[in-house]
Amino acid sequence: MAEGLKRALELAAAGRERSVAALAGLVRVPSLTGEEGAAQQHLAARLRAIGAEIDLTEPDVAAMFERFPAVAQYPTHWQHDLILPYDRLPTAEALKASGLEGVLNYRGRPNLVGILRGSGGGRSLILNGHVDTVTIEPRGEWTKDPFGAEIEGGLMYGRGTSDMKGGQMAALMALTWLAEAGVRLRGDVIYQSVVNEEHAGNGTLDLVRRGFTADAAIVLEPTNNTISVSHPGGLYWQVRVPGTQRSPGARWQGERQDGVSAIEKLPVVIGALLALEEGYNARRSDDPMEAGRAPFALVIGKVQGGHYETVTAGEAVLKGGTYFSPAAGDVGDIMDGFRAAIEGANASDPFLATNPATLEFLHHDDSTRQSPQIPLARHIGEVVARRGGRGEPCPGPFCCDMRHLVNQGGIPTVIFGPGTIAQAHKPDEHIRVEEYLESIEHLIEFIWHWCNQDAEPSAAARF
Repeated sequence: MAEGLKRALELAAAGRERSVAALAGLVRVPSLTGEEGAAQQHLAARLRAIGAEIDLTEPDVAAMFERFPAVAQYPTHWQHDLILPYDRLPTAEALKASGLEGVLNYRGRPNLVGILRGSGGGRSLILNGHVDTVTIEPRGEWTKDPFGAEIEGGLMYGRGTSDMKGGQMAALMALTWLAEAGVRLRGDVIYQSVVNEEHAGNGTLDLVRRGFTADAAIVLEPTNNTISVSHPGGLYWQVRVPGTQRSPGARWQGERQDGVSAIEKLPVVIGALLALEEGYNARRSDDPMEAGRAPFALVIGKVQGGHYETVTAGEAVLKGGTYFSPAAGDVGDIMDGFRAAIEGANASDPFLATNPATLEFLHHDDSTRQSPQIPLARHIGEVVARRGGRGEPCPGPFCCDMRHLVNQGGIPTVIFGPGTIAQAHKPDEHIRVEEYLESIEHLIEFIWHWCNQDAEPSAAARF
């Protein structure tokens, strides 16, 4: 083992308490979506301390929509989340016309990029993570302080521990121990801490738009230190089902029904959506990465309607989310499938045929599909396996910013990080401390090997 790598691993092993304290320090800085600024400054200070060049720039919404109209999203904020639905695609013009730019924007919410320049000739690497976290509500269900970073039974508790400050800080501490060991890598390392991954993805998308690229990237989302080379797409949707408001005494005009509750029509719409799910899951894929996996998962998460017990509901709204595998089609295909399902529901019911239910979207993610044999996956897999972990790549179970690095940026990317997606977005979120510490050492060894390999002769200028 090279002396610099050996020294970095020794420092990491001796400095485990310091690594844990670094994660606790980040967890204690609240960074709910829309309020990421303080955490970005906290991370920027740590990056400056190890000699990184710092770039703090707010995402440019209009420029993103112009460059990537099919995937750019409206900015979101935890207090104003998914409040601007769209029929086809969101647009900068619709955002401006909505009057919501005062709350849906990136003022005071910069992306952070820290660049550690290599000595030259080596492969470059992006380490990407999002600093924003979801709300802590329902606050009453937490038994620990959401920003306390309390450790109990080998677990650190707090919002963002698994999703995904654990991964962010594992990468930053890996770079810290390499720097303190005196290692000068040959290739550049670009550390990216992005805003508004939750329900948007615009932070990473804007960095792609600005031209930040590399020979490979790691998205540091929680995978229990396993390696994912693909992930599903996602779609948040809502269906507005109409009704005709009448009191009990006016529901019938003789033998003719005049009052129709929107709630009565929900089974028609729900049946059409469940049939859509069943149809997708009846398809078979020859992709070995999809073996044994349902390609389509429909969640109906919320229903609301009516305003008074003795009046038929004038409207009911269904809201839900969908994940779909790359084998199911691209996000445009899935959106068309939803449109056809609702059109079919309307056509099947006499009332809805003349008073149609309407479909709107709240957010959409494209899926990502790569070969498990890409060099990046093989290299990191070899490192993880050598260190006693699982090195075999697998499909990812959740949407994340890898889609923008791969689909829009053309950068080979894997998802790899400590923590578990099962802890994301829930009360008493936590991460296993030992897994976080193991991730730091995995990353030290991988970064050293990857960035000290010869860059491809045809590699383009980076940024």
